[in-house]
Amino acid sequence: MTVKREFRTVPATEENLSLEDDIHPFDENPPKQLSPRHPVLVDGIKGVACVGSLRGYSTRINVELEQEHPELGKEFQTKYFIFTEPGSVNWGHYGQSFKIQRIVED
Repeated sequence: MTVKREFRTVPATEENLSLEDDIHPFDENPPKQLSPRHPVLVDGIKGVACVGSLRGYSTRINVELEQEHPELGKEFQTKYFIFTEPGSVNWGHYGQSFKIQRIVED
């Protein structure tokens, strides 16, 4: 029997998914490690996500899910994304999209 757990969420945005400690190749004094990613629901699947340069030169979104997503798989990252509105992300070059909610602590 599967028990569906309810989470308190807010629509995710680029701002509320940004890493507190990010690492960019041009940083003179980078942090030693990236800060933890944020708990999220992507199309109803629990996982963690963040927005940042993640040791690269451009901003990207990174998602790791507990279960396989039909389009994103379990791990997904792209620099070709835009939040069209809070909680909605378009990505890639062909109109792909997903819904994302940030899980907030009580």
